[in-house]
Amino acid sequence: MIRHRDDRTMVIDFTAATEARDLGVQRSADHANRVESEWTGQALGMLTAFARQAGGPFLIEQARAWAEAQGLPPPPDARSWGAVARRAAAKKRIEKVGFAPAASSNCSPKVQWRYAA
Repeated sequence: MIRHRDDRTMVIDFTAATEARDLGVQRSADHANRVESEWTGQALGMLTAFARQAGGPFLIEQARAWAEAQGLPPPPDARSWGAVARRAAAKKRIEKVGFAPAASSNCSPKVQWRYAA
């Protein structure tokens, strides 16, 4: 929702968008865990291991490819990785360091992460 404060400024209320995002992230993670028991926990371990050995900034799509090459089954929807990245950041295992184009989203910028030792 966009509200006008006065003639010069607009305030955009992101509440509904944030709630929809959070619900989508949770649903995606729940679905992945129903298909593969504890998938998000396995993915968190793999993401942490990748971040530790990456030696610099990385995109989640790079961690995802590495984890799948190591044997982690892909989730039913790649967006499940969003929940994993958020959990890793909340646990201070990774941190945001910038943005870079991602092949998985037609070169749109995505967050770059690094290991938070």
